Parts: sequence; C-alpha cells; structure tokens
Amino acid sequence: MRFSLFILGALGMTIQAAFLREVLATFRGGELTIGAALLFWLIWTAFGSGILGRLAARLSRPEWWFHSLLPLYGVLGYLGVALTGNVPFLFKLTPGELVPYDLQCFAVAAMLAPFNILGGILFVFGAKSLERGKSPTAGTAFTWEAFGAAFAGFIFSIFLVSIFTNHAITLACPILAALFSLSRGSRFLKGNALILPVVSLILLIPAIWLSSIASGYNYKGQRLIAQKETRYSRIRVTKSREQTTFYSDAATLFSAPDPETSEYIAHVPMLAAPERRRVLILGGGLGGVIDEVLKYRTVEKATCIELDPGLFVLAAAHLRERWVGDPRVETMSADGRAFLARTKEMYDVIIMSMPAPLSGTANRYYTEEFFRLAASHLSSKGIFGFSLTGAEDFIPADLARFLASIRATLAQAFPSVTVLPGLECRFLASNTPGLVDTLTWEQLDANRASLGIQTDYVRDYFLRYTMSPERVRFLRDALDLALSLSINSDTRPSCYFNRTILQGNLDASRVTHFLARIAKPFYLSLFLVVIALLIGASYIIPGRTATRRSIAVAVLASGFTGISLQVLAILAYQSKFGFLYGRIALLTGSYMAGMALGGLRGTSTALSGRASVYHLAVLQLGNAALSLLWAILLSLDTRETMFLETGFYGFTALAGFLGGLLFPLADALYRMTGISRDSGPGIVYGLDLTGAAVGALVTISLIIPVLGMYPMLVYLTALNALTGAAMLIKRK
Repeated sequence: MRFSLFILGALGMTIQAAFLREVLATFRGGELTIGAALLFWLIWTAFGSGILGRLAARLSRPEWWFHSLLPLYGVLGYLGVALTGNVPFLFKLTPGELVPYDLQCFAVAAMLAPFNILGGILFVFGAKSLERGKSPTAGTAFTWEAFGAAFAGFIFSIFLVSIFTNHAITLACPILAALFSLSRGSRFLKGNALILPVVSLILLIPAIWLSSIASGYNYKGQRLIAQKETRYSRIRVTKSREQTTFYSDAATLFSAPDPETSEYIAHVPMLAAPERRRVLILGGGLGGVIDEVLKYRTVEKATCIELDPGLFVLAAAHLRERWVGDPRVETMSADGRAFLARTKEMYDVIIMSMPAPLSGTANRYYTEEFFRLAASHLSSKGIFGFSLTGAEDFIPADLARFLASIRATLAQAFPSVTVLPGLECRFLASNTPGLVDTLTWEQLDANRASLGIQTDYVRDYFLRYTMSPERVRFLRDALDLALSLSINSDTRPSCYFNRTILQGNLDASRVTHFLARIAKPFYLSLFLVVIALLIGASYIIPGRTATRRSIAVAVLASGFTGISLQVLAILAYQSKFGFLYGRIALLTGSYMAGMALGGLRGTSTALSGRASVYHLAVLQLGNAALSLLWAILLSLDTRETMFLETGFYGFTALAGFLGGLLFPLADALYRMTGISRDSGPGIVYGLDLTGAAVGALVTISLIIPVLGMYPMLVYLTALNALTGAAMLIKRK
C-alpha cells in the first residue's frame, strides 16, 4: 500500500507539471494564471480529502476503492490537460487570440476539479488502508505520496520533458495507472470490479479524438509545417503563402519575411550608436534582425542568444537567412541574463527582444539589477535598446504607469534614457550622459546616409514621423504625469503585476479589475495584519475545541509558509542565477524530498505516541527562523555562486522538511483531541492544502510584486513566531 501511495504521488506530480506546462503553452499566462492554477489545485484537493474524504473514510474495503479508482484518476488528469489545450477551440476564440484572464481562471478551476477532488479522496482511501488499530496513518500516507512526487518531479523535469511531448506523457499516466491496478487485481479487484479500469481507459478515446480536431484550430489559414516540444516551450512553424511564422507556446515569436519589424528592431539602436563593432542580440535575432545588423560593415562580431536550441534547429530547416555561414555571427543557446552575468565581453550595441514582463520569468529582463548588468557590458558610448507595447494617439493611465515604471527603472542604471513613441515604444539607454535623450531623427537619418545603409522602412519619412517633436513630447508628458513610478527590482518585481493588469484591462477582465483595486500596499498590509490578529485570537478564545483549533491554525500557517517560501525561492533563484531549467527541477525536488524525509521522522514520532503541542510550537518557531535566514541569504552580494546555490537548495529542502515533520504530528494530535477521535485522515491534509492554496495565490500574484520579498519574509517570520509563542504559552 505504501508503494501504491508512492504511485499516487508520482501520478499527481507528473500531471501537475504537464498541466502547468499546458497552461503556459495555451494561455500565455503569467504569475496570475499560475497562482490561480495552484490555488484551485490545492483547494479542490483539500475539498476532496477534507470534506468528501470524511464520507469516503466510512466506506469499507478502502484498498479496493483505491485501486479501482486509480485508473480513473489518471484519465481525469489526462482529460484536464487535454481540455486545457483545447480551450481556444471549445470557446470558439479567434485563432491567435489571447485567452482572457476571466476565462483562464474559469478554465483552470473547471479542468482541475474532477482530477484533484478524486486525488484528495484517494489519499483518504490510502491512509485508511494503512490503519491497524487506532494508530494514526495520515503521516505515513503523506510521506509516501511525497516520495512519489519528489521522484516524479526529478524524472519529469530532467528526462521526460526532453524526450516526450506533453500529450504523450499525460496519455501514459492513465495507461500505467490501469496496468498497476490490474497487477493488484488478484488481491483487491475481484470479479466485476475489473471493469472499472477498462471503462476508464475507454474514456480516453473521445478525449484523443477531440485533441486531434482542435490541434490545428489556432492556425486556420496557415499550414502547420513543423512542431517541436522542448524542455523550454512548444515551438510550431506555420506557412501562409510566402510567409513563415514561428510560435513559442501561445505567443508569436516572429514572421519572415517581415522587413518592417526587423528593420525597426535593428536599425534604431544601431544608428544611434557612435560605434558598431561588437553587437549582442538577446532574443529575437532570427527572422531577419541579424541580417539587418550585418548591413553595417564595421560589425566585427554579432552574438545572438536564444534560450531554446530548438529555435535554431527549426530556423535552419525552414528559413533562408543570409547570415548563415558568416564568420562574424556567433549563435548560442543560453539564458540571456545568465550569459551576461558570466561573460567578460564588452559590446557597443545590445539589442534585446525578450517577451513583455507578463511573468516573473520575463520580468527578470526589466529589473534594475538586469539593467545595471547590461550597463556593465556596454562600452562608454554603447547603446542598449528594446521595445514594449505602446500606443499612437492616446495613452491610457495603466499603460502610462507601466511604461513610466520601466523608464524610471532604466534610469537607475543609465544616465541617458529616452523613449520613442509608436505602437511599439522603443527604449534607448546609454552610459554617456545626453547621448540618447537629445537624439533627433535628423541625426539618425544622417548616420544612415553616411554609412550607406539600405532600408525600405526605417528611413527619412519613417524617422521624421516617429521622432517628431510633438509625438515625443506627447509621450514624455504622459509618462511624467503617471501616478506610479515604482522601481522594478528582483526582490520587488512590480512590472509583471502592472503588465498583467494592463492586459486584463484590454480584456475587460473582472479578475484583474478586482486585483487592481485591492493591490495597494495599505490594503495588503492591513490584510496580513488581520490574518495575524485572527490567529492570535484563536489561541485566546477558550472552549472545548481550543486545543484542536490551535492545532488547525498551526497547520494552516505551516501550509501558507511552506508554499510562500517555495514560490519565493523559485522567483529569487531565477533572478540570481538565470532560469536554468535543470536546476529549477532540483530546487523543486529538494523541497519534496525534504518534505518526505520530514514526514518519515514525524510519522515515527507520532506512531510512538510522543507527539505533543510542544513539537508544533518548536516547528513554528523553526519556520520563523528559516524565513529570517532567507532574508539574509537574499541580501548577500557575493560572487561565490556555489555558496548561494547551496543555500537555496538547503533552505528549500529545510522548508519542506519542517512542513513534512509537522504534518503527521499535527494529524495525530488533531485526531486525539476534541469530542471524536475518528475525524478522518483527510482533515489535517485538507487544512494544510487550504493554507498552501491561499499562500500560492496571494504570495505570487499580490504580495511579492506589490510589497516585495523582504516584507513578505519579515511577515512570515512574525506570523510563525506569533503562532509558536502562542502555542507555548497555551501549553503552559
């Protein structure tokens, strides 16, 4: 039965990883979408274990129920992932249209509900199957499920995602679950019960058929000529007459030929630069930009960085670019920020074409720390340029705040900054004061003519219109009048929240409208204070359920703290070291492995009958100390990256260990206190998931981008110190 729970955890983690991958590939979502997915994942599981689980715990033959329903669990997981990928088709969205945020939240809630509710019920059946007498078994079930999740996390991120498609991985889950259940049939599944796994597999047929119909929906009018799933994204290539378009997940990367876009990306910063010998292109170099850069005869070396090596493979097969074979061009598959952090090269021009900061991953390229890193690799008169969505005749307040925040952040690293108007606002920056903020269209066109650069679009009439004094003044005044000039940093990534609100306003989203209204530092601080006061009050109010209530509060606080520290660790790790995918897998795996080891130790203590409220109080104080240590670690400015990485892995594993250790102790105590000892093995599990659910959404979507990582860590320190101290006082 322990191995069966291991399989349950492995299936759950595999489906979760595939589901989050499908969400990003279909919705082009950021932290809001991921936060919503984690929220509903945890809430539905808590509902299944804590509410329906109480009913399930009364059924006889829990082993029979577990192995009979396990294949259905895999089927529902596959259906959730498949239907999520088919949302544009199911809701008849225009091909290529962004899925509105309200629909995203509804979709993840609906697609996850059956799978996660059943997962919570299966946990209860698994825990009940382990019962021998009155000894608590939820800790044992929790531990083995965590071991399975840790194992699957490593295998999925390091091996499966590099070899198999998302569809193949999720399709294998119900098949393997059915084979596993059938292999247990001689003991658990007798007679007609064998029909259940078979029926579950039959349910896959309509789902596979639906996926085959919907797979080409987003590319109507285009012919899908190639696709490749990598550990970074799902890349698809389409053809429409003479134009080839590359997609990464749900986002359009570029179309070729598209000389207007390529010229605008390349020539504005190149013409503004006094020197053009060494050029760095961070993303977006394929499809024509490199060819435009090489029109400058002074270019000695052009380095193009793309994260996904699959782009270079597909571009070589489906594009005909002039730069191929040119010895001046160097291409490299690497994280752009990590590349800049380790290289010693200096550049005359850095051209960046990274995605807009809709997520923490993309936001890393628009923070003060990254801009300072880029400035340190520019020559004295070098130019750094990138573009973001703008507007022609009217600049709404939310767009102005977003652009003004980027400009203010850029000005922290560069003494000379300017923003050029248009549907795509072009940001230029330099280490030389006055170099770009006094730039005129006449200067750029004179440089173009003197260098003999042949262009079809970026020429006199285009530059005269784009950089006309009236348009430049209009944009500058709009940004100067913006209400918010928050600086976007690694520890307070405000721009991904602002960009999410901006996108939500375009969709008339009720969800983002509500978030924008409450996302004020005062409101969020008040919310956190009220939570702390409620926790304190729960220990003061007397009554027959006082002890059980204090245990429940400790579990909620532990779940909230654990997920908050995990989210913070992933966001901070990306900023410190770059989004190095294999190591991110190690980070997540470290948390789950720590949780499993903590569960083993806690279960041993619980089964020996030595669990006490004192243990819970000490663990809460341990969470407080760990939160404080995280704040110290993030503040370190050292070149010893090995030391920092070790700290990230160690602290992440320790957070999992503390959570895993607390759960079986709390479960044993909760079931031994109050009126009834038989409260069901899923109650504490549901409480832990509920705390984690709130933490997942609030931390990643609101607190970190609005208040910052350090205030969040200070709050977690105070919250856990308060909880631990209150439990010690109550015990005495």
